[in-house]
Amino acid sequence: MNEPRGTLHESISLAGKEGHAINVSLWQPTGTNVQATVQILHGLAEHADRYQRFAEFLTSQGFAVIAHDHRGHGATLEPKALGHFADKDGWQKVLDDVRQVQLHIDKKFPSLPRLLIGHSMGSYIAQAFIMQHPDACDALVLSGSTAAPRLQLYLGRFAARIEIWRHSKQHRSTALNAQAFGAYNKRFAPARTDFDWLSRDPVEVDRYVNDRACGFVPSAGLWHDLLGGLIAIGKKKSLRKIPEDLPILITGGSDDPVGGRAGMQRLYKSYQRSGHDHVTLKIYEGGRHEMLNEINYDEVMHDIVRWAAGEHGRAVRSGFSRV
Repeated sequence: MNEPRGTLHESISLAGKEGHAINVSLWQPTGTNVQATVQILHGLAEHADRYQRFAEFLTSQGFAVIAHDHRGHGATLEPKALGHFADKDGWQKVLDDVRQVQLHIDKKFPSLPRLLIGHSMGSYIAQAFIMQHPDACDALVLSGSTAAPRLQLYLGRFAARIEIWRHSKQHRSTALNAQAFGAYNKRFAPARTDFDWLSRDPVEVDRYVNDRACGFVPSAGLWHDLLGGLIAIGKKKSLRKIPEDLPILITGGSDDPVGGRAGMQRLYKSYQRSGHDHVTLKIYEGGRHEMLNEINYDEVMHDIVRWAAGEHGRAVRSGFSRV
């Protein structure tokens, strides 16, 4: 008989392709065998350890969980170092880091089913990663994601180019930040903080506000890299690089200003049009951007695991039904 399940958490440092350090958190269950692995890709202006509660829940279900800080992110960085991918090829370097972390967890837990979860910016990184490595996961969850109008993306990238030309790639552009996030709180007026759009739970919003590794202003270079990545993954030929039979869950809150109902439906339909027939759309009424930090986070966590376990027959082929 297995002992009661607990969680073993460790922080490790992996060497990236350029010899740089990648800060990684690994959570694994104790008292039971690992049934599957979960790799989490966090969003913009946050960090991996914000997913600890979710990771501990996943370990209670028999998953091993790994998450890393993207370039220019993480609680270990000095404030002045936050918000910049790289001076050159930043988007690709972010994807290369994802690969290094994945290779580590595959070596530690070989031959197990692999679930990849990306939130917000992490959902765009996840899609780009699978386009480059089609066999890299057995199921994919896109949280707080959207399919943004392409004209909006091109205009945003053009604005980033102007900021780079006027200043530098490292310039922390308040203008670009306002362009991206300025309208997010409008539907929640009168807003208590600048980040009420993240969650209906004021405790979670305050945790974000008081975390010095969250809410920073990204660089013009990061915006240029990110918007370029969004343009690339939105192309029909790019979507076709993702295996058609890959189980995909698109999930988020109806009141998420990043995409919300309309943005998630556009993303869902784009996958349908590209021939993907194992895509599930799950929208939570009234939810905002961070459903894992919402007032119904427990429901959301259970729903993700039930979906991964093949509750709707979507992910049975991946082996998650063993969990």
